[in-house]
Amino acid sequence: MGKTRSRIIMTIWLLIMSVVAIIMLYPFIYSALAGLNHKDDFGHLGSLLPMPKRIVLSNFLYIFTPNGIRPLINTVFRTAWYTVNVCLMAVLVGYVMARYEFKGKKFFFAVIICSQLVPSVLTLIPSFVMVSKIPFAGGNNWMGIGGRGLINNILMLYLPFGWNNLLWVFLFIQSMRSIPRDLEEAAEIDGCGFFRMIFRILIPIQKPMIAVIAVNTALSTWNDWMTPFIYINKIQDSTLPAYVGMLTAQLQAFGDRDYPKLFATATVAIIPPFLIFLFLQKYIIQGIASVGIKG
Repeated sequence: MGKTRSRIIMTIWLLIMSVVAIIMLYPFIYSALAGLNHKDDFGHLGSLLPMPKRIVLSNFLYIFTPNGIRPLINTVFRTAWYTVNVCLMAVLVGYVMARYEFKGKKFFFAVIICSQLVPSVLTLIPSFVMVSKIPFAGGNNWMGIGGRGLINNILMLYLPFGWNNLLWVFLFIQSMRSIPRDLEEAAEIDGCGFFRMIFRILIPIQKPMIAVIAVNTALSTWNDWMTPFIYINKIQDSTLPAYVGMLTAQLQAFGDRDYPKLFATATVAIIPPFLIFLFLQKYIIQGIASVGIKG
């Protein structure tokens, strides 16, 4: 009787989880099916699944044409740049904050905590003004007057934006509390310097935590459409998410409304972050668990 009840409960649980999974996957399924349609046949906005009458695989290859490949390359380089820099910042700053005592440490720690209380939307206008006033850029003089700074400049994609990145410093500090100091002291006795300690000792030990930082930074940077959309008007210097947004706005305003091509481009854009999360999810779980080992 007990086994039968357990099987019934397990069956109900699996059915519920299957329904939840279908609901979560539905937007991706709809986008993939819509991308297979021909633009003249796409009239399924009111249907549950836009089954194609004529399969058009060329829609998924549009991202690799001269019009789409440049934003894709920009997105890859920008994601790699931010991921590496945020990981290095979190490791170096987090290690110093966790292991060294110096004047102003409590103040810097308070800044890290308080920075998470400021909504990013409140920094949009100050950030825009700051970027437009960068000296000796875009025609500006040494006082940042007379030009447009880095507005509509591809270099803007690589500026170190984001107070939210300090969150990873805080998490790395918490993760460092789970590592005994004896390990570092033994390495110092053997002649291990600061950077050798970081790259030869701590980084291999902290792989799960660094994986959490890398995955979350990569996903947020890859999916960031607002920053390039606001600062860059030239579509070829933008990133893939912003490119899709610009293309959607242009198609709605004028021109041939080739929505299947947009759905196909969006579907292809989802695949890289999905694969990143799929292959590194075990490190994410280990990293999050390691943060709470010690308070």
